[in-house]
Amino acid sequence: MVKRLTAIILALCIIMTLGGCGDNNADPVDNNDTVDPSENTTDDPIDVEGQEGNAEDPVDQLTEEEKARIAYEAALAEREELETERKQELGEFYIPLPPVGDETEKVKIDAKGLFCTGSTAGKNIDTANVDEYIEYIEAVKANDTEEINRLSSVLQNLNTLEKIIGIAATTEINAVVIDVKDDSGLLTYESSLEIVDSVDANRSTRIKDVGALMEVLEKYDIYPIARIVTFKDMNFAYAKPEHSIQLKNGGVWHDYSGTPWVNPFDKHVWDYNVAIAKEAALLGFKEIQFDYVRFPDNAKAYNPITNFPGREGRQKDEAIGDFLEYAKASLEDYSVNIGADVFGLITRTWDDYPEDIGQSWIEIAPHVDYVCPMSYPSHYGEYWYGYEVPDAHPYGVVRGSMMEALEKNSAVADGGTIRPWLQDFTATWVVGHIYYGYTEVRQQILAAKELGIDSYMIWNPSNVYDPRAFIASAEENRTTYPVDMGDQDYRGRTPMDAMFEYFRAERHEIFSQVFLLTPVDDRTDNFDVYYEEMSTDKYDLIDYDTLGYEVSGDTARVNVYYKYQVTEGEATRYIENDQDVWNLVKEEGIWKVIRDIKEVKVEEESQNDETGDTTVN
Repeated sequence: MVKRLTAIILALCIIMTLGGCGDNNADPVDNNDTVDPSENTTDDPIDVEGQEGNAEDPVDQLTEEEKARIAYEAALAEREELETERKQELGEFYIPLPPVGDETEKVKIDAKGLFCTGSTAGKNIDTANVDEYIEYIEAVKANDTEEINRLSSVLQNLNTLEKIIGIAATTEINAVVIDVKDDSGLLTYESSLEIVDSVDANRSTRIKDVGALMEVLEKYDIYPIARIVTFKDMNFAYAKPEHSIQLKNGGVWHDYSGTPWVNPFDKHVWDYNVAIAKEAALLGFKEIQFDYVRFPDNAKAYNPITNFPGREGRQKDEAIGDFLEYAKASLEDYSVNIGADVFGLITRTWDDYPEDIGQSWIEIAPHVDYVCPMSYPSHYGEYWYGYEVPDAHPYGVVRGSMMEALEKNSAVADGGTIRPWLQDFTATWVVGHIYYGYTEVRQQILAAKELGIDSYMIWNPSNVYDPRAFIASAEENRTTYPVDMGDQDYRGRTPMDAMFEYFRAERHEIFSQVFLLTPVDDRTDNFDVYYEEMSTDKYDLIDYDTLGYEVSGDTARVNVYYKYQVTEGEATRYIENDQDVWNLVKEEGIWKVIRDIKEVKVEEESQNDETGDTTVN
């Protein structure tokens, strides 16, 4: 936008220069004045410079349309020069910027989306079929049995894409997540990128007319999200093995299924995925969602035998954070949102431990518009969230996961919006699994909605969705969301609970929990720096208790008892206070503690060098 304004100003300045720089403040000629013929004869040349005040500025003679055209042409000339530079700089990763005049602003919505494979997205669309399905869903919403029976006979003529569009047009669903680069690393549309051709990633395109698809989605006001499988890219890994995860003894590493992965530390790999994202944005996608934005799992097995060129001493989660930061900056001119899919368990784990896959909430959330935990109940082991078979408890598992996610996200300044992936498939491989129909899907949606998370995506690998899952019941429509939790925060803690947990974490030096329970403005954003500060802090908590609390809106006061050992150099003293009050604030729905140690009662201990006795003053 700045460049466009510069071009417009430059163009107008050129016009004004060509038109001269006259003094527009010259006195006007009075038609009633007498003119001395001796002072102005037709034989004398006119002093143009002296008469410039009477000349009309050429710029003023232009219409607004002509001025706009000149400015536009100047902007085009500047853009042409810029694109020449970009082609040279980006090489095989070159994708043009959005056309001059087509720039748009990013628009964030509470997207509720359905997953759509490239094969599904490539199906033909008959809008008459879509409209019939819309009629059918309206009949379902109205519980009109006669109309349902009448329309049921035509449903067999609809394909999965037409049904998805119909669902999005008439239920709360308003988005589709479409495979752009799939799990094999193949593009689902015909890419114009030179590097895509060089690695033969265009060989299995399924969406033959992306433009036509985008037109239909726009017609029904559906938000398109491009899913790009990022670092699990078998095609690129085979085509360019030097950019894959390497074995220390030579060759390319393969996972347990025989699949090679590209190297997430490798900027060449970053540029490849970012270039595809840029192209998707130009095609009309409003959001880029990076999936498999991680390292392979089972890290304990491959870490000792693999090598990552370009690592340069970084941790894995630093690499993922750096990639997302780079991608977001690179896509800034394309006005698209950025999302990242993450393992469901990182709502609980800290610092990429123990999984070591490069995903930690505090490294990812600052660099994306949407953080998308895959909170599928079937993906949790025994006794997660207190359930022997988590798959059998869709509501409870998603609620537990979202409560943790809200706490993690509240600890990040300007963190992305939480938008979970929810399960719409039956996990037959899980012992004790249950059937997942529209009721189980709705239970997951409600679990998130009750906590104020009104955005989600539904994963069904076959792309077959029951519209009833996305129709709110009468009771749901009567309920206010998020559900009022009284004095409790989104983790189910009262201010006194949060205070006690803070003390316990500080006492046992669990500084990650102290970090989460401290207001963002009261500490550094860098956890490594915070950990060092707390580890070397002169205050060492010895004993504590919480004695009561009172709440006023989003603030609270908790009566506390504490005893600290204070070490300053070689001197040691103690602070003990049994009548103090600490303040808490509710930040993004989570109670946070404002640490406020007061030296009301002080005990000093010193070691007698001669007797070894301890003196308390």
